[in-house]
Amino acid sequence: MEDGGLLQEEQSETRRVYQFSLWWVNHRAKLWRMVLGLFIAFDATLFLYGGWHLLDAFAISYGSDQLAVAEMVAFGQGDLHAYTVANAAVELKTGEELIFSAGGGRYDLYSTITNPNYDWWAEFTYHFDTGTGNEDVELYEGFILPGETKPVVEISVNSGAPISDVSLIIDTIRWHRVDHHLISDYQQWSMDRLSIIAEDAEFTKETRFDDQVFGRTSFTVSNYSVYSYYKPVLYVLLKKGDSVVGVNKTTMNDLENGTSEDIVLNWFGFLPSVSDVEVIVELQLFDVDTYKALGGGNTRDTRTRAF
Repeated sequence: MEDGGLLQEEQSETRRVYQFSLWWVNHRAKLWRMVLGLFIAFDATLFLYGGWHLLDAFAISYGSDQLAVAEMVAFGQGDLHAYTVANAAVELKTGEELIFSAGGGRYDLYSTITNPNYDWWAEFTYHFDTGTGNEDVELYEGFILPGETKPVVEISVNSGAPISDVSLIIDTIRWHRVDHHLISDYQQWSMDRLSIIAEDAEFTKETRFDDQVFGRTSFTVSNYSVYSYYKPVLYVLLKKGDSVVGVNKTTMNDLENGTSEDIVLNWFGFLPSVSDVEVIVELQLFDVDTYKALGGGNTRDTRTRAF
């Protein structure tokens, strides 16, 4: 009985295979024609769709499309102008101009300049107008970082006539937008580079061998950043309370990271009464020539230690 059952199941499976094979042989050509017809219909639909859009773009709707583009350009100029004005840099602001006599017909001129923009920095040229009628005005170059307020000075200006009034004139200015693709957070970026602090600043009066009294400013400049710099500029302000009563300027050769340097400046001529000394560091952070190349030495490849 079991052998007979197995034979019946085998015969049934063989019959199904035979019936499917017979159906495939009889209908294979018809199925192929059906698939080919569907492919041709799909291809023809794509061809007609593309052809219609080309005909519409270059023949039927060409004129109206050109008119729509012209209207977008014409009406969009107002929006573009409004956006440009809204995002343009705000003009630099200058502070009060001060005159300090250095004796012997020489004067130190001082003012401040403020950049109210946090997305723009500027390069500019300037001069001080002393009203003495000097036509050969020398223009000085300067820069200002985003959101910065900094001194603008001219030291030891010779004048045959007393200078009683002065004006800071910004002659030319060139704006640069901060690239936020490269600098995502300018505040943190600048703080990492401007970690330079002047410490222990003091002003004293000394007497020379000829009994002439001169002033001396001493302080220590410490670079706590990871960068080393060429030519950092130091502005030294003598203050009495909140008022600036004297100004000087010096440039260091360089300043290595993690180091400190002692600076001494002498003051001659009229010596004011001083209660505080402020030192301001100037660095052009956007100039690659400001930065010293990272130092390094030869070292042994650790992979060779196993041999």
